[in-house]
Amino acid sequence: MELDRIDREILRILNAQGRLPIVELAKRINLTTSPCSDRVKRLEKEGFISGYYADLNPDKLGFAVQVFIHIRLDQSGHSPFESFAAEVAKHPEIEACYTLSGGFDTMIKVRVKCMKAYQNFMATKFVTLPGVIQSRSEVVIEEHKTSNGLNAAQI
Repeated sequence: MELDRIDREILRILNAQGRLPIVELAKRINLTTSPCSDRVKRLEKEGFISGYYADLNPDKLGFAVQVFIHIRLDQSGHSPFESFAAEVAKHPEIEACYTLSGGFDTMIKVRVKCMKAYQNFMATKFVTLPGVIQSRSEVVIEEHKTSNGLNAAQI
């Protein structure tokens, strides 16, 4: 599906304000409600819009510690990434997991309430992740920029 100017504008607006009523969205893009609604439904169906989320503030919720853990996996086994990723998905402390090029194979982003919780995560959960042969942790001191996906300027 090819995106036109109106589709892109819908995506930009909803990226910034996902709870915007369809009537207001239609006004902003100079369409009537029905065609605007049809476009949004089509964008959802085609997978351009994968969901609508509340942007939770981790600091307000008490999750002040972020840690990036670079991991080297044992490559001798069958599908080391698949079994690792399947296990990672079970741990709510792990916000993200990436396959990397370079010196490490993968990286996870962990968010917990305090260093004691991080220590507990490492001692009880990280040690159960399959295939880990080396890791390096980096604790975030200060976050300067974060986003929930694409910036509207990229669309």
